[in-house]
Amino acid sequence: MGKHSTTKLFLIFAAWTLFAVAAVWTVVLVLRFNSVRAQAEEDAALFASRNLAPTLERTAGDLDQAGLSSFDEAAGGLLGDQVQAIRLWSSDGRLLAATDDGQAVEADSQALARTAAGDVVVHKTSPPEGDVLVGYTRLGSGAVLEVQQDYGPIAESVDSSRRELLVLTVAGGAGLLLALPVILWIAIRGLKSEYDRLLYLYRTGQAVRSTLDVTDALAQLARDAALYTRAQLGVAVLVEERGKDLLVKASFDRRANTSAQHHRRVEEWYMRRCAGTGESVQAELASFPYVSVLGYEPKKQAPVCVLCVAIPGRERVMGVVMAIRGRAQGTFEGPKVQMVEEMAAQAAMAVEQARLFTKVRNHAQELELSYDSTLKVLVAALDTKDAVTHGHSERVAQLTVALAKEMDVPKERLVDIERGALLHDVGKIGVPDEVLHKPDVLDESEWAAMQKHPLLAGLMISKVEFLEGAMPILLYHHERFDGSGYPFGLEGAAIPLEARIFTVVDSYDAMTSDRPYRQAMPPEEALSEIQRNANIQFDPSVVEAFSRLMARQLSMAERAA
Repeated sequence: MGKHSTTKLFLIFAAWTLFAVAAVWTVVLVLRFNSVRAQAEEDAALFASRNLAPTLERTAGDLDQAGLSSFDEAAGGLLGDQVQAIRLWSSDGRLLAATDDGQAVEADSQALARTAAGDVVVHKTSPPEGDVLVGYTRLGSGAVLEVQQDYGPIAESVDSSRRELLVLTVAGGAGLLLALPVILWIAIRGLKSEYDRLLYLYRTGQAVRSTLDVTDALAQLARDAALYTRAQLGVAVLVEERGKDLLVKASFDRRANTSAQHHRRVEEWYMRRCAGTGESVQAELASFPYVSVLGYEPKKQAPVCVLCVAIPGRERVMGVVMAIRGRAQGTFEGPKVQMVEEMAAQAAMAVEQARLFTKVRNHAQELELSYDSTLKVLVAALDTKDAVTHGHSERVAQLTVALAKEMDVPKERLVDIERGALLHDVGKIGVPDEVLHKPDVLDESEWAAMQKHPLLAGLMISKVEFLEGAMPILLYHHERFDGSGYPFGLEGAAIPLEARIFTVVDSYDAMTSDRPYRQAMPPEEALSEIQRNANIQFDPSVVEAFSRLMARQLSMAERAA
């Protein structure tokens, strides 16, 4: 996630968040404005009722004539700037006593009916003289006390409360709007930092796990550790599988942006402690031992901070990765150390994978070498049966591989070509000896038996999986470019390239070898014969490559002579 995309994301998110907060804040303000007046009216009525009701209820007594007279006298004494009138109503709605004539403000019959014991019902009315707040409270005797208050002081209190609410709301909203972008920015930066960390860890893990070479995996780890911690140098150390020696395997210089491979034994205490305990170690050194660790002396030395992190194995620590930077940069922070530990854990899997692959590959190579050695012994044993062709298979195998290289055949196909050349005549095991060794021309039945040997070879080898790649030479080495060969009569490019290459070499070796019925041709004459049969028996492109190869070999032979 780039810088610009992060900024854009922040601006969009912040704008929508601020809009939502402002809308909610406005709704809350409107609701609070409306509730302030109702709350003030209720508070005023409750205050008057709770202060006046007990006194007036005691005065009224049993609501007889004497009690009502006492009520009138007491209520009149309670009138003032805010309390304008006090009335006493019976439970059935009759006016029992009043400090006024009972006409200035008419009683609210619904409010009277709703009044329950201990509750206050507030009613606002607007007579010509001005707004009046009326509160009804039911007394214990069942009568209802009505208190009328001047609304002016209450309105002033409402206005004052609204002003205070507005100031607090605006101040709080402004503070929130100012703080919110900062909070959002900090949150997004934190998320981006974690995202970058996980992305970096994923990418480095992919790079480390993509290699099947131990040294390459350690070199990648040394590089990643140096880059992430902004260290001057990253070093990867391996603990020998057999023994406890520490071997420096790779290093990365961040300033020069160069990697190097090593194979040096080291005995630095901080590396040894990390490898022994499996715990991360930080050390401050007057100077880093470049000579003993990396084998060279830098132009300038300075105090350094060293971080050592263990590369964990299944049973024991398999190595240590180090990051080295100047002491002026300070020790390595906790998040950096944790990140390098996670890198080391990923590298551990890659190292184990590479080691396992190396073991499997070495075993496969040893097995393949044993197969090839056995194959050569068997072919040599077959060649000894015929003194005429003794050594023929080994010679044509070597020359066929050389010609395949001359024609830029992929390296991975050369092994199969060599095996096919070695085994090309294995099918002759199924041909009677009297046919193989007959000095005269073969008759029709004998020739038919001889032509079967490529098919016999293919049949014998078809059950051996590792020789599958040799099949083209075994089956098609007697095909001719013009289609007149056997056993299938293939023509031109329909003949596999391996067989077209081998046919030239096989014919050349036969012509340059002694036979009972003729002497060997000189190499130059045999080469001319092959060139003359291009496009007939041989592929012209193979003949051209063979001519180049033989020209070099003959020239080298002349110089050696």
